[in-house]
Amino acid sequence: MSSNLISQELSELSSKSLTTLSLSALDFVIPGSYQNTNSLDEMVQVVTGDIRTGRVQAISNHVDQLYKESSGAQRAVWLYKLTDTTDQAIAAASLANKVGSKFAILNFLTKVTPKADTSQTIDLCLKLTVEALAQLSLRGLSRESVGDWVSSLGVTGSYSNESALRLAAIIGFDGLVPLGPDFLQKVTDQLKTGKLPWSDNALFKKLSEYIPGSGTDDKSGFITEVVSKAATPLEGFMNRTGLDRGKIMGIIENFTDAADSKLDYLAAFLDVSTNYTSHTGIQSVARKLVEQSAARFGYEMA
Repeated sequence: MSSNLISQELSELSSKSLTTLSLSALDFVIPGSYQNTNSLDEMVQVVTGDIRTGRVQAISNHVDQLYKESSGAQRAVWLYKLTDTTDQAIAAASLANKVGSKFAILNFLTKVTPKADTSQTIDLCLKLTVEALAQLSLRGLSRESVGDWVSSLGVTGSYSNESALRLAAIIGFDGLVPLGPDFLQKVTDQLKTGKLPWSDNALFKKLSEYIPGSGTDDKSGFITEVVSKAATPLEGFMNRTGLDRGKIMGIIENFTDAADSKLDYLAAFLDVSTNYTSHTGIQSVARKLVEQSAARFGYEMA
């Protein structure tokens, strides 16, 4: 776990990057609601509506103290950051496989890297699992309380602001783009086979101790439970927000030379080039702690 304060974590977030441009373009799922906040004082002002310097500073100091005392909040940030740092290796493997399948001289790469669909399926499943574990940890709930997290997916207040954009990015960049409009069915079908190579995945190895279960089979069973239970709420989220592959591709085309024939490469490129999970994850943790602190200072939270 990092020794940083949550104010430090926020201050290290980018003000303008491919990540922030992508998130801003996803704003249609929560029209006009997202602000790319990388200052704890600013987050306090956004949440409370109070701009008095002394009061803002007092709440900010209290939030940093809450974070220092909360292993759950620290673990949530660690999980979000771990996901992004490991993405590069997963994406590189996917790209290597595709390059190897296109060029005979590099064909040997296909023998040592997973198929792109397999890699993307595992990536999506693990990101959803991280989201569940991080949110349960932040709320002080047990890792087995998947049902509580799933229920929150259908509640607008639970998934708004940064959390809604993170969910939209997971669905769009890690589901719709690489796997297609029926990605949830594809993923569910692959999970049912019980043959996904979890033990070979770098993120799975690093997450393993945080995933309930005594072995790979138990842990993959937990992942299957997370994805299976989340499938219906995720469909509902897409229907409610109008999130589909066409809109996601329209967003990406603003920043890249995207083409349907290159979607597998594009998904890996997004993994390498963005850190939306940790960016919005840190903001979500900060917002939650600000809300807790503000309530103690007598502010009425919605």
